[in-house]
Amino acid sequence: YLQIYNEKIIDLLNPLQFSHASVSPIVGLKLRCIDGCFLPENLYKFKCKTAGEVMKHFHSGLKSRIVASHKLNHASSRSHSILILTVESRGVLHSEDVIVSQLHLVDLAGSERGGIGGNDPKIAKECIEINKSLFTLRQVITTLTEAQSSGKGIYIPYRDSKLTSLLSQSFGGNSYSLMIQCLSPIDRVFEENISTLLYATKAGVISNKPIKNQDPKIILINQLNKKVEEITKELSDANV
Repeated sequence: YLQIYNEKIIDLLNPLQFSHASVSPIVGLKLRCIDGCFLPENLYKFKCKTAGEVMKHFHSGLKSRIVASHKLNHASSRSHSILILTVESRGVLHSEDVIVSQLHLVDLAGSERGGIGGNDPKIAKECIEINKSLFTLRQVITTLTEAQSSGKGIYIPYRDSKLTSLLSQSFGGNSYSLMIQCLSPIDRVFEENISTLLYATKAGVISNKPIKNQDPKIILINQLNKKVEEITKELSDANV
């Protein structure tokens, strides 16, 4: 469970990252690119067997998210967060048949206009960083839609921010993506609502075709098992 604050990746489940924050600035985790996937180094992971255990860690990390109060929100998120769930399932008949999938639950901080934090320079810097990362995400989504509509290979600027690097597999990889947008009924944020809807509309155009990733050894084992079952059935029918 991580948050991206001022372009720093912070582990929400690592208490050591926050215990020394008052003495020295928080040092963000480094990103590594492995086989085209961007992964943060030394991110805390916990093995969970029940949904209750997952929720326990989720609520624990939620307490460490950075929030602040300003003119529009008394508890505004000052960072983007990503909860990464790795789900492993085994076949009922063949326990060696293992399927591993990942679910990324992303909470994006909302775009903000300058001046909402009054004269607070900290909130002003946070506002700039939030808007920069959201602008980069918009560029990535726009480029992906153009690439799919034209059928041409176009450079996708995933590396331009930590957020888009971590979400590269969610939007352009072997995955399904669902975006839920929050709108406000207040008149003065009408332009933000329109921008949000346009944002979601472009994201909805992206169409991926996920395929099931299987270990070649597992595929071979399944094929041999199926062949054995067919031969066994033929022998049984012949004996009858």
